[in-house]
Amino acid sequence: MVTWVLLLSAAIGAVCGIWLHVVVFTILSVLVAIAYLVTAMISGLSFGSTMLWIVMLSVALCVGYISAHLLRYAFHIRAQKAKERHPQLDPGSKYLHDQQQP
Repeated sequence: MVTWVLLLSAAIGAVCGIWLHVVVFTILSVLVAIAYLVTAMISGLSFGSTMLWIVMLSVALCVGYISAHLLRYAFHIRAQKAKERHPQLDPGSKYLHDQQQP
């Protein structure tokens, strides 16, 4: 059960990493942690257990967020390298005068 919760948190973090700015993501993460803390205290869970869960879920969210950014960066670098290797794929002018270097 714990594994699935952490994987789901990482997946949510990855989706947020694609669409949300880091400041917005941080504010939302803090608000969710505060809401979880209040809910857990009202339901009678221990403070230590609650803080452990908050830390684990926050780390899983951040791992997902960072992995989404690393994936986007890897795709961007790969596309840039492919563009550099195949310059003939770029549309150029059909006139010889435009293709000559001054």
